[in-house]
Amino acid sequence: MGNNYCHKHHKDKEDHKRRASFADFEFYTLTPNVSVDNRFELPVNTETTVASVTVEQVKAGDLVWLNGVFGLDNDDNDPREIEMRVYKGTPPVIIPGQEIYLARIDIDGENDGDQIVAPLAHVDEIAENDRNVTYTVTVRPDGDEVYLNGPVTLTAALIKR
Repeated sequence: MGNNYCHKHHKDKEDHKRRASFADFEFYTLTPNVSVDNRFELPVNTETTVASVTVEQVKAGDLVWLNGVFGLDNDDNDPREIEMRVYKGTPPVIIPGQEIYLARIDIDGENDGDQIVAPLAHVDEIAENDRNVTYTVTVRPDGDEVYLNGPVTLTAALIKR
């Protein structure tokens, strides 16, 4: 039985490989995309949009593969928690509780692991045909002296099945 399962799984996997193809690739990056002195302080307990991309001509059954990295810096002596969310909608609609992705990221206090690059990875299966779909990333720190400080990159790959 185990051998048949493995063979079927491998065959299904091969079928998916033949049917899927990349149809669109969109990205957002900071310019320059490095840690710099003119970083942006994030408002306390406020969701702030940090990146957005729009994928065009999506159809039901397509996949959108989102990847990103976000440089964050905590200059306070106390650790901070940042909530990173991804919202889906055109035009962008930021309604807490309606996100398609939520991650809680801990940053240590100043001089103790206080600069991090937080990753994001998510696959969104498209439920209905749509002309354009916008994905918006927000961050919300639970305290002051938290900065967006590069690199910042968000990518979206449309995969047709």
